[in-house]
Amino acid sequence: MLIVAWEVTAACNLSCGYCRASASFQPDPDELSTKEALSFLGSIVPLQPMVILSGGEPLLRPDIFLIARHATSLGLRVSLASNGTTLTPQVADEIKASGISRVSISLDAADPEKHDQIRGPGSFEAAMQGIESLRGKVDFQINNTLTSRNESDVLAIFDLAQRVGACALHFFFMVATGRGQEDDLISPERQEELLLEIDRERARRPFEVQVTCAPQYARIARPGRGHVGGCLAGRNFVFVSRKGDVYPCGYFPLKVGNIREKNFIDIWENAPQLLSLRERTLKGKCGRCSYASICGGCRARAYAETGDFLEADPSCLLVV
Repeated sequence: MLIVAWEVTAACNLSCGYCRASASFQPDPDELSTKEALSFLGSIVPLQPMVILSGGEPLLRPDIFLIARHATSLGLRVSLASNGTTLTPQVADEIKASGISRVSISLDAADPEKHDQIRGPGSFEAAMQGIESLRGKVDFQINNTLTSRNESDVLAIFDLAQRVGACALHFFFMVATGRGQEDDLISPERQEELLLEIDRERARRPFEVQVTCAPQYARIARPGRGHVGGCLAGRNFVFVSRKGDVYPCGYFPLKVGNIREKNFIDIWENAPQLLSLRERTLKGKCGRCSYASICGGCRARAYAETGDFLEADPSCLLVV
């Protein structure tokens, strides 16, 4: 299934240190209008993708539930990515009524102080209250972005996700885009250790576990629930910005088109960069690697490091 992650707004009530979107307290004046948003949803129906409403903080967009209801009325599966801090029981009721099938809540640590150092004072407690508001109404998952600041918290995040009743736990290995800094990155050696730790825990937990932006997990993971690695950028995943720009993924700043200028399906099916990502004629050690078909390396990291998205992934420690 194609996944379309749509950054519906730049507005956010938090200011996280590594924010991909470099979100601000105010919306971008050039964000897609309600009319443009509804038209965009109609244009993607033939592909029947899953749509992730993201941001910023999507709940700060005034027409977010109008957008969600329209999407679900078209038969699209819709999820919402939130920091959880603005979620009240009333908002949870609106989420359920709009047809949104899952909400992801971002938690950067199981320790309130550590989480708040990254996202702002009081944000952990507010997110936990948001989770409580969702409980029994809408399925929710925990999203955890792994950086050098919280890499020791993996086991604690597993425990927290299980304790609060999350249906899934998704780990994101940070890519240095937006406000993300090189100092926040995890070394290839440490990434490998964390992937092994995640896989051990995944085998014994009662919920879905996924890893994003560490495609090397595909060669490590034992058979189990859900997708287990490999770079999806431009292949099964695409990112649409608040202004309608289309990118292979949110961490991959290579614009391949704009939905204000061209139909999304035309961009998806014909953009040369996306076709190249699907052909996967990789260079360097990624091109020589026997795991290329299931892993493929992180194309965003290759692009950030070399300017060539087909080059080797610098976060992989394999020597081939």
